[in-house]
Amino acid sequence: MRVERSRARASGYAAGLDVVYASLGGLDGAKRGLRVVLIYGEHGRELVPVDAGLRFLDALADGEDAVVALARGIEGGDERRLRETLRATTFAIAPMENERGRAIVEGGNACERKNGRGVDPNRNWGVDWGVKAPDYDPKEEFPGTEPFSEPESRMLRDLVKSFRPHAVVNWHSGMSAIFMPYDHVAREPTGPGAEAMMRFAHVIDAEHCDKKCTLGSGGKGVGYLAHGTATDYIYEKMKVPVVYTWEIYGDVDAPYEECYRAFNPLTKEAYERVVNDWVGAPVTLVSMLETHPDVSLDSLNLADEFDAPGALFKFSTALLFAFVGIVVTLALRRRRARRASSSSRLAPLSAV
Repeated sequence: MRVERSRARASGYAAGLDVVYASLGGLDGAKRGLRVVLIYGEHGRELVPVDAGLRFLDALADGEDAVVALARGIEGGDERRLRETLRATTFAIAPMENERGRAIVEGGNACERKNGRGVDPNRNWGVDWGVKAPDYDPKEEFPGTEPFSEPESRMLRDLVKSFRPHAVVNWHSGMSAIFMPYDHVAREPTGPGAEAMMRFAHVIDAEHCDKKCTLGSGGKGVGYLAHGTATDYIYEKMKVPVVYTWEIYGDVDAPYEECYRAFNPLTKEAYERVVNDWVGAPVTLVSMLETHPDVSLDSLNLADEFDAPGALFKFSTALLFAFVGIVVTLALRRRRARRASSSSRLAPLSAV
């Protein structure tokens, strides 16, 4: 396990990104097994996805049994296979992509989704960048001055380029949905790989969304086209086989001015329910990835010998101590952001 801190600067604006690399089987095998990127906190006002990410990190720190317990729909012999797969999986986890935007939310603007200088990180990628739909609002979706003008999108692009994942999941809130490409056109990709992604989406919907999620492309399901998104670039240009946007909560009946309510549950009980429902979704996804036609089984080495007790103890202890600072910091930020919800600034609300 290791934590890497990246920093980037563009035209006087600087941002940072923490990435946690974690594997129950040890990071030495990261180049041989499954590789999964999980991105949380792309939009500052979307708090609950970040907490789902922190809960997943807690499970990783507690060890293999805790991670396996998060999976749903796994029984009997499938659990043994899941354990083998998890030991051969390396996660690269960005628990808070948009740190500068989150700071704005904590400062009292609970409607803010953009970064620290007013650019939407999820409109700054290089597929269909800068196209303005009829309902375009720069207060919500300003894409920057050019593709990858922002440190946040650059650092994530570099992470995906160097890590070469088999799957990337970008976590959001604003509605209940499991979106696959594309965001900039109202259609899904075709072929066996796309069919596998849709099959996985149906399972995750049933196990983690109570069959209430909208499925399919973001361009068809979200109600508007989104241009310059991470999902489309990572799938289309970086050729990652499995790419999703998971929207894990949304109150579509929230009044226009209640941004916090639109993107985050208001009560502790409802908040915990959403986190508990979704925290294990990455494990469920991992349990299916080897059936994707573009994921090579030959590279996974699932039958390799593994000294579970010793390796897991070392991994869990290291992860626990390494993350205590991150968890405490984000917990304090969460409390400040909730207090900030009472002073929201009006803005049109977008999800993806």
